[in-house]
Amino acid sequence: MGKQLALYKKHHIDKDYEELGLFKKLNEEYIINEVFYPGSYAHITPALVFPKVIFNDLYQKLIEFYNSEEIKNYIESHKLYSKNPIYLYIKGDYTKKLPLEEETFDLLISQYAGFVSRACRKYLKIGGILVANNSHGDAGMANYLPEYDFIAVMNRRKTHFSHSTKNLDAYFIPKKPHEISEDYLEQIGKGIGYTKYATDYVFRRLK
Repeated sequence: MGKQLALYKKHHIDKDYEELGLFKKLNEEYIINEVFYPGSYAHITPALVFPKVIFNDLYQKLIEFYNSEEIKNYIESHKLYSKNPIYLYIKGDYTKKLPLEEETFDLLISQYAGFVSRACRKYLKIGGILVANNSHGDAGMANYLPEYDFIAVMNRRKTHFSHSTKNLDAYFIPKKPHEISEDYLEQIGKGIGYTKYATDYVFRRLK
């Protein structure tokens, strides 16, 4: 194993954060072809499930990672689709303008990277899907924003993910009284305590 694949193994496989089951389940439930993943670091797993993925982060070293033959060969040999994989890494701050067309992507991924839902909404198609966890409060932010509709939850048991659209009103109820606002969620920079949790939350862009 070379140093590039070792980076993926160290940060994702060894930490039990490959999340292949999450992306497989999303692919089963929704029509997804083009994916944008801000704050991706070395998390190449979406490229194993979806034929076109744009990765984004701030790290110069990831240019070599994503351009390496080792990563290319790994994706080619582990992909779950017949098409040739298309993937690209863009180095840059996702809160600023990126060289991407707006309303292009079917799926926007937000995992441990801040308020992706707000800053990168413009790149998601109307009707496109956002999947977000709430580690940094982004699921709560998306639920607050009128541009999104909360449509499902994803829950993990070992490597398997389940998808549910039932009893969604039970989520995003604060354990303690809070006046929820963008400013408040941004100020605390993490998920607040809710009475009911999911592993990930699924939203559809409305406008």
